[in-house]
Amino acid sequence: MRSIRYIIPVLIAALLLGGCRSQSALRKQKAKEEQESERLIHTLLEAPPVQELTASLSLNLSGTKVSGQLRMRRGRSIQISASMLGLVEIARIEFLPEMVVVMDKFHNLYSVCHYADIPYRNELGLDFEVVQAFLWNRIFAPGSANVADASTRLRIDRTDDQGKSYIKDIEYGYEFVANADKRLEALGKSGSGYTFNIDYSDFTALSGKWEYPLGVNCQVKVSDFNLNVQARMSSVSTENKTWPDRTQVTRRMKQVSIDELLDNLDL
Repeated sequence: MRSIRYIIPVLIAALLLGGCRSQSALRKQKAKEEQESERLIHTLLEAPPVQELTASLSLNLSGTKVSGQLRMRRGRSIQISASMLGLVEIARIEFLPEMVVVMDKFHNLYSVCHYADIPYRNELGLDFEVVQAFLWNRIFAPGSANVADASTRLRIDRTDDQGKSYIKDIEYGYEFVANADKRLEALGKSGSGYTFNIDYSDFTALSGKWEYPLGVNCQVKVSDFNLNVQARMSSVSTENKTWPDRTQVTRRMKQVSIDELLDNLDL
């Protein structure tokens, strides 16, 4: 009987210690997963290791094919141009921190608008930082340009069997898909009456180990309107070049509303 009296407390202690070890292992595993999630989010939020990027473009706008150029300078300017036969520039859109300028060089027209005037701006949180993130293949939290602030609104919602992580912006509802190689593969958002998606493909190494997608497919659906833009990049360069952040409007160009300009461009 005495031996039983001694054995029972020992068994209870062993069970308690085993439970404690199990709880400790679970806490360590959870802490490790949280650290990995934070590292992934910060990696995808951080600015690329280059200041500029230029590339030749092949664009397919819902069946209409044009060539053009992309020029980006982080924090300052994004310029996308379309050319006729790859020779004469006929249109340009310029994203600047405070406004958007659209030019119809064929008809000598231009229009200036602010991000607040863009349709579904409030739903998508569109501003210069967000547009810049689209084209630099970065994740974002609309209205938060600071990495530390943005990271507080981003959560890994789930990870699938292929190692893809699905990251949610808890305020605006954007979902970002990062593949097992920690590259941003897709992003999207949908709401009442609209759907917005971007898919990235054909990643290539630039400036060392940094990888950038040569293929970008953007789809916008609003009621009966459906726009699909497929962009293919080539001759990509990250060298600093001497192009102006802002395109100078000539005296011959007339300022019109954005609707009138788009009607002339037949877009």
